[in-house]
Amino acid sequence: MRTMHRVKASMLGLAVALTFGGCGILDVENPNNLKEENLELEASAQSAVNGTLSMVARAVADIWQPYMVASDEMYWIGSRDAWLSLDQGFLSDPFNEFTDAAFPNLASARWMADTTVNILAGHVANNPDGKFDGLYARANLYAGMVYMVIGEVQDDFAFSHKDAEAPPVGPANMSSVLDDAIGYLDEAVANSSGDMNTLARAVRARAHHSRAMWPKIKTPTPATPLAVSAAAVADAEYVLGEVGDDWQWDFTYDASTVANGLADWVNSRKENQFDLSFVSIDAAKNMSGVILLDPVDTGEPDPMIVSRLQHFKQATEFTGANKGDRYAPLTLVSADMMHLIVAENLLAGGDTPGFVDEINAVRGAYGLSDYDPGAAGALAPIAMLQRERRAALLIMGQRLGDMYRFGTVDPKWQPQSDALDRPGTLLPITIIERRANCYLEPNQTC
Repeated sequence: MRTMHRVKASMLGLAVALTFGGCGILDVENPNNLKEENLELEASAQSAVNGTLSMVARAVADIWQPYMVASDEMYWIGSRDAWLSLDQGFLSDPFNEFTDAAFPNLASARWMADTTVNILAGHVANNPDGKFDGLYARANLYAGMVYMVIGEVQDDFAFSHKDAEAPPVGPANMSSVLDDAIGYLDEAVANSSGDMNTLARAVRARAHHSRAMWPKIKTPTPATPLAVSAAAVADAEYVLGEVGDDWQWDFTYDASTVANGLADWVNSRKENQFDLSFVSIDAAKNMSGVILLDPVDTGEPDPMIVSRLQHFKQATEFTGANKGDRYAPLTLVSADMMHLIVAENLLAGGDTPGFVDEINAVRGAYGLSDYDPGAAGALAPIAMLQRERRAALLIMGQRLGDMYRFGTVDPKWQPQSDALDRPGTLLPITIIERRANCYLEPNQTC
């Protein structure tokens, strides 16, 4: 099993409810009941940044699950019909209880991220000695993360500020959210060094690649589905020069901080499970093994998928007590992703040998045989890219976009579903925001 490198998403509170356990920062009776203005204190800066990371970690877990259930990464096995609706490709329903439950956490994480960036910008301006530069870089990094995920999974979004409604961005303009993510990540890169700088560049590589993917996702089966971004390649190559082939960065969760809602529904509640196209399940609906074989070493289950699932389950086996729990880590970026970004750009540019080298760099990290597109029965390069992205980027919030741009159809998608009738459909602004926002139906009173 490959070595995992993780950074902990420590939970200090929800929104402005930050805890300063006994450190005397604020004269309040209940340290969990702090006023918003206390966030602006310099002594609160680290807590604000850490709290932002916690909220982003929680939001990503919550919003990735409906996105994944709508793809062929997960399927519904439980009793809650709203998951079934997503599994069948109906994404746009604003009343779906699970997308509606996830939306407030995503929106609050976004608000907290913006608020924290603004606070830290003030501290940096007031402290030219650089005292707050590192926290400012982290604040921008976490803002870039949440904006990136919004741009990847949402069909629309409204950037309201507390009780001040904002108009929706509009589905045709959602690529601008990815542009904003890149802007935050530019700040994170410019104001960081060492491991933090490497991480910021890795996230920015993903954001640039997602920005290049966006028009491909929104065009049903585009003639040229490959995403091309020189900026993504530059960041990815920088990262690969700094890390080993087993590197990845995770949101992590535990009983003392925040739980992973996605893992809770899969591992504990068993409402959803990984798709039967690549795993087997037992009579109790627990995952029992990987059945999808590697496309080159065809005698063994794909070790990339095995590794991703072992990481999610935090176990080397998938039976009995190893079914996983509600604190599974979620990977945001990895060396595999960086290689695959470079590989895709090389393939788009006609450099098949370079593409093969990048694919084999990923495969080599798992002890797999080299891919040779000229070998008998070998997958064509573009098919190999799709296949390796599916395996190496499992549970990383990428699959539905890949399905749309490459024209992959989930057999569970129903006629008249959004996924079939309107390929490119992502998750909506849900009813909880619509009812509160005067720019949106059913209100539209602004």
